[in-house]
Parts: sequence; C-alpha cells; structure tokens
Amino acid sequence: MGTGIAQVFASNDFEVELVDIKERPDSEKLAALDKSIEKMKENLEFLSDKGEIDYDIHECISRINCNRNLEDSLSKAEWVFEALPENVKIKKEFLERADSHVNKKTIVCSTTSSISIKSLTEPLTNPERLLITHWLNPPFIIPLVEVAKNDTTSVGAVEDTVKLLKSIKKVPVVCRDSPGFIGARIQAAAMNEAVRIYEEGIAKPRDIDRAIKAGIGFRMAVLGLIEFIDIGGVDILYHVNNYLKEEIGSRFKNPKSVESKIDKNKLGLKTREGYYDFKNVNLEEMLKEKYTNFLNVLSAMPDLERKEN
Repeated sequence: MGTGIAQVFASNDFEVELVDIKERPDSEKLAALDKSIEKMKENLEFLSDKGEIDYDIHECISRINCNRNLEDSLSKAEWVFEALPENVKIKKEFLERADSHVNKKTIVCSTTSSISIKSLTEPLTNPERLLITHWLNPPFIIPLVEVAKNDTTSVGAVEDTVKLLKSIKKVPVVCRDSPGFIGARIQAAAMNEAVRIYEEGIAKPRDIDRAIKAGIGFRMAVLGLIEFIDIGGVDILYHVNNYLKEEIGSRFKNPKSVESKIDKNKLGLKTREGYYDFKNVNLEEMLKEKYTNFLNVLSAMPDLERKEN
C-alpha cells in the first residue's frame, strides 16, 4: 500500500519520501528499496500501456526518494502517510518514534482499514493532527479514500487533507471514527453473507461471484446503497427484511430508520422523499442518466459473461 500511495503522489508532481522501517539484515535493505521502485515502475508501465498516463515514467520515479532514514524524512514532511500492518502495537510504536521528529503542523495519517483513532493517539504530542486515511487497493486506480476523524481531530487537518486528496484526483469521503468506517464494514457484511450462502450449499463460489459481478456489484458502480433503497422503495426493503428475518434470522431485522420512514410514508422516489429529498428533482432525467451510466459500465466490462458456456 505504501508504494502505491507514494506512486499516486509522485504522479501528481509531489516530492515523496518512501521510508522502509522494517527490521532487515543489512544484505536485504537495499534490495527491499529496489523492489519498491521496480514495483512502481511496473504499475506505471501498466497504466501507460492502457493509455491512462502520458507522462515520463522515469521523471515520476525520480520524485520518490526511497530510503531508510526515517528521522530525516519526517523532519521535512508536511503529511505523513503511515502504511504499516493492521496491528495497533506496531502502529503505536511507529507513532511514538515519529512524534519527536515531525513538525507540530505536520498531519499524520494512518492508512488502517479498521483501527480507530483513539487506539493510536496515546504516543502523540499533537493528537489533533492524527486522522485516518483508508485507501483501497490498488491505490493508484481506486478513487476512494475514507477520511476518519473523531472529536479531538483538528477541523483544519481534515479540511487540508481532503483538499490534498482532491488535488491528486482522489474521492475523499469524511466519516466519524468507527470500527470498519464505511467501506470495510459494508464489505465485511457482504462477504460474510456470501460465505454463508456457500456454506449452506445454495451456490458454488464461482456462481456466487458471477451473481455479484453481473448483478448488485454491477449496479453499485452507478447507484450507492442508500440511493438504491430510495429508488427501489424503502417499503420494498422493509418487506424483504421482514421476510428474511423470519426465514433466516435476526440479522435481517429492519433498522430503526427504515421503520421510521415507513411510519412517515417517506418511501423514496414514489413519495418524493426517503433518505434523499427528491422534491426538486426531475425524476425522468435522473433515471435516464442512471440508465446511461449503466450502459457505460456495461460497455467497459468485456469479460462479463453474458453467454452460456
């Protein structure tokens, strides 16, 4: 993840310090740095072959200083993106080591996908400058970066980081610090349900994945989950949940807000209000736009199986 993040910033004309702090035998230290550079070159050559970039790859790589000098690199950093393994102890040890070397205005971002900010702030002199930036692999392709904050996080640190991420063509989404944030929490629920379907003998792994890629996964490239609830109808979700709860179990119990919207007759498009407000929306034009985007996604998926094998 760290090399991918470094590559993204260098591709957008930033000077980057990529620091390897893993304990290694002396004989392996330079090889590890060389491996990182080669990996970034491979990624950039792939993007170039696909016509996604037109800049000089060697010039891009030259903006990345791969090294093992943590203290010196930290002293000149405006942002630090820590990309260590998902282990609280390892991350806290790094933050404690880094704390005395970063500028008091430096923003420190942990790239964790699940660990909360409060678990990491103890070693820091300026905990208000710590936030979470959850990148998704591969970071040089996927646009989303979740930015998680808590009550002690500086508003300015969040705003500046969002601005920075937008400048490198990412899509930052700010959320409150919570286990799993947005994507990982939804993804874990979906993956667990897919595994249960397999364990119950309902479908084979390949067929489960085909159903996801050709169905709800395809649709989610255009429609967010909350948006789809409104378009399909909050009442549809309500009735489906009631049925699944009876047949499968309590994990399908309706959320409180679904029940509340049923009581208030806020059912989405059909009542012009659900989770979104559609009162001033041209519904016909909105749906045409969504259908057009579906067709665009379909045309970009030549490997999607649409014929019987």
